[in-house]
Amino acid sequence: MSFAAASTAKYGIEATMPKAVGGTSDPVHAHVQIRAAREVRINKIKEELLMVQNLTDKVTGDIEQEVLFWLLEGMPFRWIGAKLNMSHTSVQRVREHIFSYDDEVNKNNPVLI
Repeated sequence: MSFAAASTAKYGIEATMPKAVGGTSDPVHAHVQIRAAREVRINKIKEELLMVQNLTDKVTGDIEQEVLFWLLEGMPFRWIGAKLNMSHTSVQRVREHIFSYDDEVNKNNPVLI
């Protein structure tokens, strides 16, 4: 028995059928790739959250403490601003000021690589 090499049909009913485009589909591999990308995102979020949680003892102002608390609760800037009777851009400035504490800490205690 001799088998002909697989090729794209040029004539007949096979020529009218859809042709394969792209690579093979492996649903298990695709699922593993999606989960791996999700794990990377989750780990990044955990690191950022830990960094912000470590700032709680460095924040001294009442407004800064309140903004940090509501940010950790996941509230949006506009909601925090309405709660504290300030604009959402003021909340963003307070947040940037809170993050500047982390920059000061990192300058004083550089991480050795």
